[in-house]
Amino acid sequence: MNLQHKDPKWLVGILKEAIVRFNTRGDKRLLEDEKAEDGKSHGSVGECAINHRLAVHLERILQERGYPSKETPISVDCEYNRHRGAKKQHEIKDYLRKRVEDLKKHAIEKHPVQEGWYVFSVFPDIIVHERGVDTNNLIAIEVKRASNSPDDELDCIKLHLFTIQHEDYGYSYILGATVIAFDNRKDRRLEIGRLLVDGKGRYRAQFLENSPLNLEFLPAEAGSLSLE
Repeated sequence: MNLQHKDPKWLVGILKEAIVRFNTRGDKRLLEDEKAEDGKSHGSVGECAINHRLAVHLERILQERGYPSKETPISVDCEYNRHRGAKKQHEIKDYLRKRVEDLKKHAIEKHPVQEGWYVFSVFPDIIVHERGVDTNNLIAIEVKRASNSPDDELDCIKLHLFTIQHEDYGYSYILGATVIAFDNRKDRRLEIGRLLVDGKGRYRAQFLENSPLNLEFLPAEAGSLSLE
């Protein structure tokens, strides 16, 4: 059986190629600030439209590589909020509870069974996975427009939790990624911001080097993932 889809570097290559296609095949227009007939400017389109087009490119590239197959029936979905039939949610320990509550601006619920744990609902912008099971949880992606917040702490927390490879956490995605939509400058495009593997940060784009985020929840980096 071909297991290339289990390789995080291969998955980075798939994501990178999808971004290149978005940036070079007309979808970049979604990031433009087109003026209305009355001359007023209303900014670029919403993130959902951007997410959809990036997901389309991901799906087509995977099809070109032979996916889905009978052995690996993976799908690309936007805002998929189910996990084996139940609502998709993250389970966290107390060290992240206060920060998540501050970011979401409301109290999160105690876990109904596990004492000392808390839960909050999540639905990633884009996921590459096998529906209904956890056999092939491959990529979880959060997209942010640069005009809003190019480095979003809650997104980083979610991807940290999505990619932890431990039985206490329910997803074990191989790769987590933030994708930044530059909609506020002349060179409008999508670009990878951060990459996470096993709950750890493995890549941070140069344009985020001066990010003010204090990401204490991320363990120290162990190696790196190159985009070359």
